Amino acid sequence: MLHKKGSVYIAAMIAVFGFLSVVYISCTKVGSAPKCNGVICQNGGYCKNGVCKCPAGYEGNNCSISSAARFFGTWDVHQTIIGSDSLSVVGKDTIYPVFLKKTATPTTFFIDNFLGNASYNDLLCTLDTLNSRNFGLDTLRDFNMWYEHVFIKAGSYGSLQSNDAQINAHIILRRLSATSNWRNDTLQMIFTPHKF
Repeated sequence: MLHKKGSVYIAAMIAVFGFLSVVYISCTKVGSAPKCNGVICQNGGYCKNGVCKCPAGYEGNNCSISSAARFFGTWDVHQTIIGSDSLSVVGKDTIYPVFLKKTATPTTFFIDNFLGNASYNDLLCTLDTLNSRNFGLDTLRDFNMWYEHVFIKAGSYGSLQSNDAQINAHIILRRLSATSNWRNDTLQMIFTPHKF
């Protein structure tokens, strides 16, 4: 019985020591890195030389801002077909709104109303890990696009300008035309903030 009590006492001491070790390691230690005293980085960021180093998908002084957040909102798209298998559509312009919205991760966003089609929603865009102003479009596409035989091809990308006032995108589409022939179109898209 005495042996059992001793084992419980030792287990309790180990648990308390483990808890205190975690608390000590996780708190800011004054004097151990003076430039980082009082600096609190969020979302898995860490302090180095008084500055928060943020993980992919977060930015700002304390890593509190989602990198994708700058894309969210309503944008007006001016779309021009700059290349195609069908010369009759080259130069064709279209203007329509799109809605860029939040996903579950800080490195992605969705486009709704893509190509001006209310059924083409939740098109996934993924930010570049080296430059969060650049993004690629998901080539797996939205189900409704697949159903209507419209496919985004690899090499489709976009970039947000430094003033956050324009997105330039280069999209390559493969689609089944009205004459039942497959057609490849290269689109230039310029997004500007929607004026309400």
